[in-house]
Amino acid sequence: MNNFEYKQAEDVATAVNLINDQDNTKFLAGGTNLLDLWKYNITNPSGLVDINRIHGLAEIEELSNGGVRLGANFKNADTAYHPIIENKYPLLSKAILAGASAQIRNMASNGGNLLQRTRCYYFYDPDVPCNKRNPGSGCPAKEGYNRIHAILGTSD
Repeated sequence: MNNFEYKQAEDVATAVNLINDQDNTKFLAGGTNLLDLWKYNITNPSGLVDINRIHGLAEIEELSNGGVRLGANFKNADTAYHPIIENKYPLLSKAILAGASAQIRNMASNGGNLLQRTRCYYFYDPDVPCNKRNPGSGCPAKEGYNRIHAILGTSD
């Protein structure tokens, strides 16, 4: 693991400024995907901006237009079991509950799911070429084993 700079943001504006101030800086909330990427040497951020203390990002809000706002720091488990989600968006609740173990759902955040990188196992193997990791290097999923990919297609 490389050295990195850790900063805590108290508000959204500060978080955005901290991300923009330093190249290769990542947001940290639950960290489930980020830690995997770091462990496999797929990413080595020079900085982390912890957004866990930002007020308002850990809630779900029903909007006047009938929609819902999911806070970036709201945990997946809490989202799946939230009454608004269970009643108005039951498929979202079921998808979250089917997508990961209870341990992961208790740590993973809505924002992290949106920022999550591909789950392709070729991407997670630094010894294998991957266009998503290194553009132009190739995509082994084109000719290799790809039966478990959720969406068929490769990266050109």
